[in-house]
Order: sequence, then C-alpha cells, then structure tokens
Amino acid sequence: MPERVVGRRRELGTLAGLLDEVGRGRGQGALVIGDAGIGKSTTVAAFADTARERGYVVAWGRCPETETLPYWPWRQAFRALGLSTVLPEDAGTGRTGVFAAVADQLAAATTEHPAVIILEDLHLADGPALALLPFFIGLLPELRCLLVITSRDNAVDVAEPAAEALRALPPSFVRIPLSGLDRQATGQLVTQVLGQDTDTAYADVVHDRTGGNPFFVQELARWHAARGTTSTETPTGVRQVLERRLARLSQPAYDVLATAAVLGEDVNLEVLAALERTTTDLLAVLADAVAARLAEVDGARMRFAHSLVREVVYSGLGVHRRSVLHLQAAELLAGLLDADPGQIAAHYRDAIGQPDAARRSREFALLAARAAQRQSGYEQAVRFYRWADLDDRQVRLELGEAQVLAGELAAGRDTLRAVAQEAAADGDAPTVAQAVLAMGGGVGGFEVDLSDTEQTELLASVVPQLPDNALKAAAVARVALGRIPTDRGDGPRQLADQAVRLARATGDARAEAAALAVWCDVFAGPDHVAERIAAAQRMLALATGDLALLLLARRLLVVALLEQGRFTEADVQIAAFARAVLPLRLPLYSWLVPIWKGMRALMSGRLEEAETCIAEANRLGEEADSVNAPLMVFALGAALAVTTGVVAELQSYVETVTLPFIGNPMIDGPSAYYLARAGAVDEARGIVRRRVRDGLDAIPKDAEWLESVAFLAAAAGVLGDDECAQLTFDALTPYAGLWVIDGVGGACLGSVSLFLGRLAAQLGRPEARALLEAALEEHRTAGAETLVMETEKALAELGAVHTAPGTGVLRRLGATWEVTWRGVTVHVPDSKGVRDLALLLARPRTPMSVLDLSGPGRVHGADLGPVLDEQARTAYRGRLRELADDLAEAEDRNDLARAEKLRVEQDFLTQELAGALGLGGRARSAGDPVERSRKAVSMRIGAAVKVIEGVHPALGRHLRASIHTGRQCVYEPEDDITWHCQSAAGASLSESSSTQSKQEGQHDHDRRHQSRP
Repeated sequence: MPERVVGRRRELGTLAGLLDEVGRGRGQGALVIGDAGIGKSTTVAAFADTARERGYVVAWGRCPETETLPYWPWRQAFRALGLSTVLPEDAGTGRTGVFAAVADQLAAATTEHPAVIILEDLHLADGPALALLPFFIGLLPELRCLLVITSRDNAVDVAEPAAEALRALPPSFVRIPLSGLDRQATGQLVTQVLGQDTDTAYADVVHDRTGGNPFFVQELARWHAARGTTSTETPTGVRQVLERRLARLSQPAYDVLATAAVLGEDVNLEVLAALERTTTDLLAVLADAVAARLAEVDGARMRFAHSLVREVVYSGLGVHRRSVLHLQAAELLAGLLDADPGQIAAHYRDAIGQPDAARRSREFALLAARAAQRQSGYEQAVRFYRWADLDDRQVRLELGEAQVLAGELAAGRDTLRAVAQEAAADGDAPTVAQAVLAMGGGVGGFEVDLSDTEQTELLASVVPQLPDNALKAAAVARVALGRIPTDRGDGPRQLADQAVRLARATGDARAEAAALAVWCDVFAGPDHVAERIAAAQRMLALATGDLALLLLARRLLVVALLEQGRFTEADVQIAAFARAVLPLRLPLYSWLVPIWKGMRALMSGRLEEAETCIAEANRLGEEADSVNAPLMVFALGAALAVTTGVVAELQSYVETVTLPFIGNPMIDGPSAYYLARAGAVDEARGIVRRRVRDGLDAIPKDAEWLESVAFLAAAAGVLGDDECAQLTFDALTPYAGLWVIDGVGGACLGSVSLFLGRLAAQLGRPEARALLEAALEEHRTAGAETLVMETEKALAELGAVHTAPGTGVLRRLGATWEVTWRGVTVHVPDSKGVRDLALLLARPRTPMSVLDLSGPGRVHGADLGPVLDEQARTAYRGRLRELADDLAEAEDRNDLARAEKLRVEQDFLTQELAGALGLGGRARSAGDPVERSRKAVSMRIGAAVKVIEGVHPALGRHLRASIHTGRQCVYEPEDDITWHCQSAAGASLSESSSTQSKQEGQHDHDRRHQSRP
C-alpha cells in the first residue's frame, strides 16, 4: 500500500481485486463514496498508482463546480485514453450518434490496453454527464475497463439528479463507502504528517475532534506542526485552519490561488497566467502552495488539493475583488476561440455590479443554451435559458421547447402557452405557430394534449396568416390532429391531406415527415393500416437527423405492424427505438420502451417480467408528466390481471382511469368488460345495453375503435348478451385478419379471429371452430403462449378440442394453478407436486431424474450403507417363507385371528424388503441422495394428483394411470396428448406433444447407439 495512504488497505484491496476481473476480460465498476475530506481522491490516486504498475492506462475526469461543456468529465477521461472523435461539439450531432462513437472507440482502445477510468465528484455532474453514465455502464461487461466513481454522499452536497444516478447504479457495481479512520489509523496519519512518532493521547484527541476525517486530521496536525507543539489546542473549525495555512503563503502565491479560485477547482495554467497578467514564472509562484498541500500541478493544469481549499480561498475574497476577477475571467475567455460559452456566462453572471456584465451574461447564456440544445443536453439548456434574457419572446419560446423535451412537460407548456397568447395579441402568427407546435414536443407532436382545445383554436386562427411554407404545413397538420375529438366528419382528414400536399410542395423533408405523422393519427383505425405502415416508413426515410421525428415514425410503425400481426418486424422497430432513446434518459420518450417490452413479455407468458415493466413504465411516465403513459400502464396492468385471474381487484382502478372519459362512447367497451370481470355485473350490463341501444356508429372509427368494439364483444360473452354479441360480430367480421392492440401498444388482446370465434360460439354459428382454429394458428405463429392457451380453452369450451390426440393446459396464476382438460377448467393450490407435474406433462414420454425434479436445495453427500445388510435380507426372506406356511395352515383351520396377525407381519416384512431393494434386486443405500429424492418426489406428486382428482376426477384418473414415479419419473399417456404448461415465472415450459416426444426419444436412442465404440 502506498506510503501516503493510511487505513484504507481493505478498500484498496477491493479495487485491486476488480483489476483481476478486468484482466480476465470482464469490465467492472466501483463507487467510492463518502463525505468531503474523507479521502476519496487520495484513495483512488493510490489505487491509480497500483493500476499503472500493473500495466493499465489510467484516465481521470473531474466534474467541475462551474458550468462547462456538456459531458466535461467524460471529455477529460476520453482524451487521456486517446479517443479522438468522441463527444463532438458539432451542432448537428445528437446523443445517439455520440454514444455510438463512444462505444466503438472505447472497445478499440481497451482491447489494445486495459484501462481504469476515474470520474471524480459525480455529485457535481450535470445532466449530460449523468446521461452518459448508464450507457457507459451498459458497455462495461464488454470492455477491458474498470470505472471508478467518487462522490459525496450527503443530501446537502448531492443534487437530486446525481443522487438518482447513484441509486440507479446496478447491483454489480461495487460500493466502497469511506468512513472516518479508526484511532490507530488516525495516529499513523498524524505521525506521517508530523514526521515523528506521535503521543497516543494526542492522536486520540485528534480522532475525537475530527471523527477520523483524514482531511481534518491532516489539517489539524499540520497546524500544530507549524506552531511547534502537539498541544490539543486547536482552531474552532477547519475553515480557520485553512485560512491560517493560507496566511503563511507568500503574497504572490496567495494572489494566484485567489485568481484560480475564481476560475474553478481545476484550472488551465495558461488561462490562469493570462488572467494574472504576470511575466513571473507561475510554477515558481505556485511552489509554495504545492508544498503546503493546498494545490497540485499536473502538466498544464493546477488543481486545488481539496474542494474545501478553493471554497475557503474564494470566500476570503472581498465582494468587489471577486466581481472584478469574474469580469476579467469572462473577458479573457470570451476572446478565446474554443472557450465554453457556459463558463463565460457564469463568470459574467458573478461579476456583480460590473458595467455591462449582466447583458453579456445573458448573451453567452443564450449561446450556451442553444449549444446544449443542439447536443440534446436539454437539462443544461433549460438552466442556461433561464440565465438568458427572458424578456425576449424568442428566448422564452426556446426555453419552453427545452423544458418539454427535458421532461418538464407541464411547466414547458405553461411557458409556451404564455408565449403563444402574447404573440397572438401582437399579431405574430409565426411565433404562435412555433409555440403551439412545441407544446406537443416539436413539429411532429410526439405527445399532444388533445383535450387542450385552446391551443388548437389558437393555432387555427393564425394558419391563414402564414405563408405557404414548412411552418404552415406543420400548423395545418396539428390543427387536423386537434380537431379529431370534436369533428366527427371529414374535416380532420381533409386538413391532414392538405398538410401533406403543402409539405411536399415546399420540398422540406422535416415538414413532410411531421405532416405524415399527423396523417397517420388522423387516418388511424382498422381501415388504413397498410397505408399507415407506408407513411411511417417514408417518415423514417425523411426524418434522418431529427431524433424526435425518427422516434415518432418508429412509434407509428410499431403500432401499425402490431395491428397486422407482424411481430418480428415490430420487435426490430422496438429495439431500434430503445437503442435511440434509452441512453438519452428522456422520460418523454423512454416510457414507451417498458410498455412494449411488457406487452411482448405478457404475450409470451413471462408474467414477472411484464410486472417489472409496468413498474418501470409507471415511474418514467410520472417523470415525463405524460398524459398517455398512465393509460398504457393501465392497459398493460389490466391485461396482466386478466391473465393471472385477479380482475376482481380492478373495479376501483377501472373507475378511476375511465372517469375523465365518461360520456365518450369509446370507453364503453373496456369499462363494461373490466367491470363485468370484476363482478360489477349490473353496472356492466347497463353500459352494454346503452351501447346496443345507441349503436356502434357513435364510436369514432379511429385508433381506439377496434379495441373498443372488441372489449364490447368480450363483455357480451361475460354477460351472455346475445344481442350485443351479434352487433359486435357483424362489426368485427371485415377485420378478421387484424389484431386488437390497446392504444399505442399497451396490450395485445389477440387476433380479431379470436373475438369472432368466441362470438360465433356464443351465437351458435357454424364458423366458430374455423375462426378459433385460425386464431390458434395466428397466436402460435406469433409465439403468444398466453393467447394460445386462451384460444385452446375457447376451443375446449366449444365442445371438442381442436386436435384428435387431445390437449391440456396447466398454468401458474400466482398462488394457484389453472388446469384445463377435456373442456373442464379447475383451480388447485400451488405446491411442489404440481410444479413437478408441470415439468413432466410438458415432456411426455421423457424420463426425468428425481434429482432434476428436486431442484436447488436437494440433499447431497455419500450414502450410509445398505438399508438392510445381506444377513438381514436373508433372515427376512426365510421368515417370509415360514409365514407363508403358517398363514396357509391358519386359513385351513379357519383361525381368522391368527391369520390376520400373520398377514400384518407378512406385509411389514414385504415392505421392508421392497424398500431395501431397487431395480433388478439391487440393495438400496440408507441416506442415498437419489433415494431420498425419490421418496420426496413420489410423495408430493401423489399428493398433487390426489388434490387434482378431488376437483377433476377424470384428469385425476388419467394422471394416476400415466404418471410413473421412481428414480426416474415419466408421463406416459396412452394417447397422444399436447400440454401447454406455464411455470411460476410465467415462462412457457414447453409446448410438447407425446408424438413429438416419442420421436425425440427414438432419436436419442439412435444417437446413444451410434456413439458406442
């Protein structure tokens, strides 16, 4: 352990151990966390020396206190690694391209040389720097790299964004908390500082006064060393200690530190020298500060030894001197070509009372805000816009747009609404249009509040005043979208067509993509699915370089592909959407990813994964202040409840979610279905009867029409309402080739054929079986296991299963299992025996070892010898022969009492011998792990079959005849059976038929014989 580090052997050992993992090709991460002065920087610096000695490249990045370029600490680290083109400042480069470049170059760099990247003071990191962190962590397993982060850990110093980033670190990230040194280590540190042995009592006093904080310990020790005493008399606080240390510096050295404190904690020496306006050797001047451990010089940069040093120096400057130095720093940096406008704005902002400083601060803040906006640093852009001239309408317009994109949806819309109203009063039509468009997340309108009719009418009022340009095309398109809830005629479609024509006439690709997005929304519904796919694909081609429009195009394409049942293609688009949006950490877009993933997980039967996705989507939706996210969270959650059989708990939830839509015919179907399933039959029946009376024409044939009618059809089935069944059957028949998708993909309810098949069965129509078999094929092709089981259940309820050999369903629903066999569905409690049955039924005619069925936790170890030795077995056999003779004699004499006693003894000895002998008459061992597992598995399977037989006698008899237990257990039905079994985690165990298993068994047999020598 390096000499300068005391009391951190365990922590350094942990970090060194991570290097071993990196050396084996597995990237690692560590968080060194603790209070100010606790020794985080010292510890990682010592570790860096170790890493260099072992051949690692070490790269540092430090999060500054002052505003600087986005991703600043990453820039420093990547520059040290020799990465040349990452994190460009090109105005047209967004996060997606930037992060992709980072991934490629890091992979190349760490392949050649393993690296350690140290990011210090993450609690000071800005939004973009934090946004890159999870992306980098996601790359770590593929890199020969160790990422070490340091951060403070108290609520005062750590801003919420940084705290959230720290909480989000994965469990694999090693946490290394630093606490105060113990008394022994404190004494060692004091000795090291003083250069002589230290009295134990004095070290104890220092420890008591400092709590073992290494910084405080060193400062107190140095102060006492300077006084030539080891007295326990100390300053009243660390600030006073530092002030006195600073007072011992030469005046030039103190002046340089004062100027450096204005520039920040990590200072470029060339900038510092220029600001000092001195020809004196700056390094010579700083030598006193370096010797006093107040500063460090590394190449062309000077750093304060600790942030507290800079704070004390800075606060020691008078208000006037600070202001003058900030002005000088701002003017100096403003003259440099590569200076960060954010830093310049901050210096002008702190030049309080200086002539023209406030105006210049606003100018540079606006430059910094626009630069951050171009680089998708929306959080930083919002901060700089607030520093800019908010009396300027254009600045407030840009602020509102940045707020919306940063996830401050409500605040951003308020800002933009005020701008639009003010511009309308002044007759500024273009600004009105820009503000209203920005309220929906840009010209494409990723999330438009259709309930806000005010913005639609405001926009419509200025459209005639706009010239025929791209802005007008986008404005016409947004008016078309806003008119959907109130105009049931052809008005919105005519406006959407007009917007597309106008956009194409302008030749503006972005305008055409925005118009097509609205066209897709206006022409939503089952009649235009193919056209929407074509429009969304053209959007993808047009929207290159515009992230918001690209994401919108993928969202529209995903929904349309889902409606056509093209799930593989939809999955490709979902993955592309996720790759683009997740590294940006923008909740406005991100919440859709877990919604789609949860929908696909639920279709496949991965119930726990779906539940996790619901929670994640809910969290992101709340962060985004999204209106649509809660609706899709409800859709996915309700679908999961239906699958797991807990719909009864949904009634209050349904009523809460549907309350804002009361009176809208679109909500009647979902409301009636969920209420009926939850047990509120009378209320559900009232909704259905009203809709039947008023007809389906009242439901707009838009994006929600198909799901609304499908839900109404399902409600008709639950309630037994044949009139509603006939009405919805007729309405759905033209769309038999489509799938029912809730909203923008919140849930997949199945193919329309499933709904038609159930309706036909309810109505006694002859095409019921054909429709359900078509649905079954569609669901199987899509890999939708839960829908496959639902369809097979519907076929079974029809009176005959769909295939000659037979079918069965066994699926886990929380604490119970649902079993369907020969048209009868029952529920049994969860148990290990039922889980064993699920494994066996899923693999007919495939023997399974009891050790495999026992699973984790089974008993291992050697046996305890034979249950009965040879002598005992011989004696038992001899006695059984005697008993047979005695029993025959007793029966001949009609001695029933003696005969019964002999039979009891005979049965006992027979069971003992049977238990002591295995297959082929081989002796069983006592304590044999396989034998113990055999007994346990046989008992629990028997118990499970008994429970099933109690509620489903036919299935119980079938299982007793077909399940064979022993050291190998197997399900051997007489006829070919197909079982669909779903595990506790919701994953399908298999879809296997006994015919398939026979063939596989023969192949296994052939392979075994072929492999013999």
